[in-house]
Amino acid sequence: MDDRQKTLDEFFRNNKNSKNKKSKSRNSKEIDDYFNNVSSKKSKKSFSDKIVEFFRMISFKNKFDESKVSSNKKRTEIMKSSATARRWHEIKDFFTKRFSFEAGVDILDDTSVLYRKNLVIRNIIIITNIVFLLFTLIGSEGLDRNVNLIVTFIIGLIMFITARSIRKIVREKPTTLQKQQMAEYVSGIYILMMAIAVYIKLRLTLGDSLEGGFFSITQAGYSLIYFALVVIALYQDPKLLNVVFKVSIVAMTIIHVVIMYPIYEHAGDFVELWNYIKGPILTDIFLRTLILAVFMIGLYSTVKISEDINKKRKQELVKRRAMEKDFKAVVSDVFDVISVYKQRGEDLVEKEFANSAKRVAKLAGELGSYLGYSSKLCQEIYEFSTIHIDKRDILNVDEYNNKERLNESDYKVIREKTIIGSVIIKRLQLDKKGEDIVRAHFEKTVSKDFIKEMNSIQNNRESQVILLCHIYDILRQERNYKRKLNHKRAIDLIRLEFNDYFDPQIIDRFIKYEDDFESAYYELLEE
Repeated sequence: MDDRQKTLDEFFRNNKNSKNKKSKSRNSKEIDDYFNNVSSKKSKKSFSDKIVEFFRMISFKNKFDESKVSSNKKRTEIMKSSATARRWHEIKDFFTKRFSFEAGVDILDDTSVLYRKNLVIRNIIIITNIVFLLFTLIGSEGLDRNVNLIVTFIIGLIMFITARSIRKIVREKPTTLQKQQMAEYVSGIYILMMAIAVYIKLRLTLGDSLEGGFFSITQAGYSLIYFALVVIALYQDPKLLNVVFKVSIVAMTIIHVVIMYPIYEHAGDFVELWNYIKGPILTDIFLRTLILAVFMIGLYSTVKISEDINKKRKQELVKRRAMEKDFKAVVSDVFDVISVYKQRGEDLVEKEFANSAKRVAKLAGELGSYLGYSSKLCQEIYEFSTIHIDKRDILNVDEYNNKERLNESDYKVIREKTIIGSVIIKRLQLDKKGEDIVRAHFEKTVSKDFIKEMNSIQNNRESQVILLCHIYDILRQERNYKRKLNHKRAIDLIRLEFNDYFDPQIIDRFIKYEDDFESAYYELLEE
């Protein structure tokens, strides 16, 4: 046991009463056994648990480093970096722009997506062409240097013409899906055929006559064909890959039986042919074809999975775009309804409406202080009382109606406006509640169901504070169903008619300090 466990052990032992001291020796052994058992369970870890813990710590460190880099990004931008670091960042940005598939592309637009893929693949082909030329130049010191140089020149000319043709097809205006698909198939077939041509050139030039490095270069040339297949798979087009799969199987079979092993030289006699191909040659051809087939199946599966994921992404993005339009339309309609609801018509009436809201806010803030609310809560009550006046002009999303897509900043602004709109709706609902209550009592249409319904609408204490001040203001002002009332008559009605809608303490505070509220209301009317 460690020191902490011993200390805890002593704590249990020392707090025994006199009756339990007799069994101290027996309990002591049980406690020690218990702590030893717990300690051993905690300390034992299997090998797999240690591996999981190791990777968990590495993952935590990576996330921590990412968070640290993100939090210090602005500081890094401000600090002056060295010329080497700036150059390195410029190089990374260059390659990101040249070889990123989704840089500034709308994935719902098939034409723009394929156009971007063609540009990236074209950039890859440019680098690949340089590698192909290097491979074709190798072996120029062989049997016939002049022939090798001529072949290299012809291959380079084909590369140049094909690259120019692909560039013309891709960039030709107007940019259509058919042109981009044509460029896709031309690029795919070209890079495969060029890889095969380079391998054939290396095989015919070097063959098996030289060992060591030259033989390994020939094998590297063979691997270029697989590299070409990987580049074609970057298009993530199962149809293209299906065509390439058939072409590559036929082409590689011809290479195996004609270039690698000249079977045609022994085709005159079946017995001689069988004696030639049986054994290592047949096994080698079979294994090479099998590896190619398995490799193509793996590529096709990867491309198919990526295509399915992209389809789901597109479906989700289509739904999101539809929701964006509905969201903008609904928010715009809600804001229009709020504007119509709070519109009072004439400027004089509108001004009186605003003054009434300010009077209610002032009285509600003071009533909150008399109820013992904190200054912060009283300020919140005041701001909520006037939000439909102070924030009325921000309920507008016209600037976003012409946008096809909303970015995160737009969502944030609209969300903030929507939250304010929902608060304004609640404030207007409280106004309507006060008007309905006063009108119902003056028109003698109050019932138990009406009281129950009114008490189900925003019946928290803060809302009651605002509602009471609003009812007092209504009573003091003229309406089409009643005349103005003086302060005393308004207080009597609040105490006798409207007590069912409020907490007794709120009414008690309002009536107890009625003189203060009367003087404050008079000052507000004079302003």
